[in-house]
Amino acid sequence: MSILKYSAFLKAVEYGSLTKAAEALVYTQPGISHMISSLEKEMGFPLLIRGKDGVFPTENAKPLIYYMQQIVSADETLKEISCKIRGIEIGSLRVGAFYSASVKWVPPIVSRFSSLHPGVRLQVFEGNHYDLEEWLTNGKIDIGLMSMPVPENCDFIPLYKDTILAVLPIEHPLAGCEKVDPADLVKYPFIIPHEGGDEDVWQVMNAEKLNPEIKFRIKGDMATLSMIGQNLGVSLIPELALPFRFDNIVTKPLIRDHCRILGLAIRSIKHASPAAEEFISITKEYLGI
Repeated sequence: MSILKYSAFLKAVEYGSLTKAAEALVYTQPGISHMISSLEKEMGFPLLIRGKDGVFPTENAKPLIYYMQQIVSADETLKEISCKIRGIEIGSLRVGAFYSASVKWVPPIVSRFSSLHPGVRLQVFEGNHYDLEEWLTNGKIDIGLMSMPVPENCDFIPLYKDTILAVLPIEHPLAGCEKVDPADLVKYPFIIPHEGGDEDVWQVMNAEKLNPEIKFRIKGDMATLSMIGQNLGVSLIPELALPFRFDNIVTKPLIRDHCRILGLAIRSIKHASPAAEEFISITKEYLGI
């Protein structure tokens, strides 16, 4: 059973709220709820009473709280001791990340890392695919949170399959389709990111042997979405890059699945620093890997 699930349950009991537990652990509320539900399945009985006034431990769960607290405390102590032995108390770590990953993943991962290792100076650089490739090659960053392909001299740890979706104005002729065929999508003007951020579009276009009419090149996913919302064109955008709902756009799955593989790129896993190893471990833990 995951220590993180114990922590989620204990924080929910402490605060009497899944939302406050999520804030304390720097997770989403659905993520905390999912972890507790998973723990309940593993235990074989309910752990929380969910009501209008908050959440409370069940009678069966109450005797377990003390032991869970001891396990979580022991786990934290073990991590602290192992980090001291491995030399993570001080030093620096430079991480590069896609803009989309910076919005959803980086804040909670960085928060967790920094709380465990306050002596490590952690720097985060945002960039597109070309930026991250260059920074890894010239040594500006130690780790890149990015998609494949990565520089030839780097190792890659795959973490997440990010589905690529069609993005359309809400009144678009294809907006009513359950799934969109890229061959139909290219009949309309395309809005895509500048070079270095357009690899997801071309991944689909090349696989489908299509050539879209590019009407606008825009820097940034949010600007692209705003342009689509003004009925200026259509695009293909990975699901992770859609952090907010837009009232005037719709997203649709493609008729044939296309995705990008997100992960961590590092020049050498074998020779990774203790801080880099710990960052990789915390990222995997956050993503439930």
